[in-house]
Amino acid sequence: MPTAPRAVIPTAPIADTSDAWVIRRALHPDAPRLEDLLDDVEGFRTTSVYRHPLINDPSRRRDPDRFARTETLWGDLLGRSIRRPQFRLVAEGATARPSAVTRKARIGDNDLSDLSAPNRIITGYRNGATVVLQGLHLSDPHLARFANNLALQLDQPVQINAYLSPVSARGLQVHFDYHDVFVVQLEGTKHWRVWAPTEQSVDPVGGKHRLPQPKVDELGEPEMDLVLEPGDVLYLPRGHPHVAETTDCSSAHLTVGLLAITWHRVVRRAIDDQITRGGLRSSIPLSTLEPTVELTLESTLGSTLDSDAYRNVPGSWNEDDSVLDFAITDSINGLNLDLGSVDVRRWVASEIWERQASTRLRPLSACSAQVVDGPLEVTPGPLLTLSRTGSQSVLFAGDRTITMPSEAHEFLASILRSSGPFTRSELPGLDDGSATVVISRLLDEGLLAPSGHGAQSNTHRPNTPTGQGLLR
Repeated sequence: MPTAPRAVIPTAPIADTSDAWVIRRALHPDAPRLEDLLDDVEGFRTTSVYRHPLINDPSRRRDPDRFARTETLWGDLLGRSIRRPQFRLVAEGATARPSAVTRKARIGDNDLSDLSAPNRIITGYRNGATVVLQGLHLSDPHLARFANNLALQLDQPVQINAYLSPVSARGLQVHFDYHDVFVVQLEGTKHWRVWAPTEQSVDPVGGKHRLPQPKVDELGEPEMDLVLEPGDVLYLPRGHPHVAETTDCSSAHLTVGLLAITWHRVVRRAIDDQITRGGLRSSIPLSTLEPTVELTLESTLGSTLDSDAYRNVPGSWNEDDSVLDFAITDSINGLNLDLGSVDVRRWVASEIWERQASTRLRPLSACSAQVVDGPLEVTPGPLLTLSRTGSQSVLFAGDRTITMPSEAHEFLASILRSSGPFTRSELPGLDDGSATVVISRLLDEGLLAPSGHGAQSNTHRPNTPTGQGLLR
């Protein structure tokens, strides 16, 4: 089958460099990031992303323990009574019935029916089923920070799952995903075949636009046929059919998914914003369904409509015999949408970070008054954005939004733009008393910490992925 052409990657609108929209990306220093997945980050960003599968150079395999340890994944599954849908078992494309891998229990007066049943899971695994651990970016603190680092670097929602497969097993049939995936091989080996996207599966969109999955005999020769070994990282753009199966040894790998925020959703949001502001509310023209009326793209963009086409259409002429534009100019010209508006950017930020874990936590106790006057730094965690709404400054922190009087805006913008430790007295925009109030609030929210302490708070030691229960 011929390779379908890849769609052109649209570029994001150029950011406003004024204080109307200010962001701060503070990555977790102890967790992996994009550079840990790719040999060439710049080449990925400019050439490969969304388009071309990639595999690392075999001489540059990663340390799998940098990401996760297979024994820890098994330990959390079998020893912590996790609940569905955090896990499932699949074999040859079929998912095991929940009742076959879960058990019931009581906590007080509450009945639980979806707890993992360890020995049933082991039985399924020994019988050839692949164990899928889902949503690890929400339940494992180390992987949560890893996912958030990628979300900060890519401005895409990130999810992490794990696949634990026995010898000679195929969990899923050939399929394509609706999101891009990094496959990180942790243990054992796995045979992968990857095909070019079909004409229908280029940049697929889920929901009501979901497509049937292809059959192997429809795809021709794969463009990649390889065996992943521990430390290998494979990148698969969405829409590329693929299938994976274990060889003569068991396998464990992570899938790091980049969940697509597509342009059609951004445009819909921008249209909603236009309507809120009073635009795009005009009715469509009278007699639009007349056979003699042709609403071309040119006409909908507000140009003068051909008079002969509309001469006999009721309601289409002014008294001076000139063509009416049916308010098309007023309504459709509104489609000159500002896709880089602050409102749209706020929506994109919310779409990303409502899916991610809260890895920037408030301190368990209030900071001492002396901390306010000492050197401070922004703590790592979800994206920070600063914008204005009316007379207020709006500071978005991923899992919460903090509002302050607009008088604090310049001061807050200076904090987000700081490149290292700073002191309150160095920042412009507020008098001493007001600055103390704002700094105290940000310390209390966990957005700031004393210099040298922010990166260590609520983190694991570097290169020590652990499973320590759910993030709360």
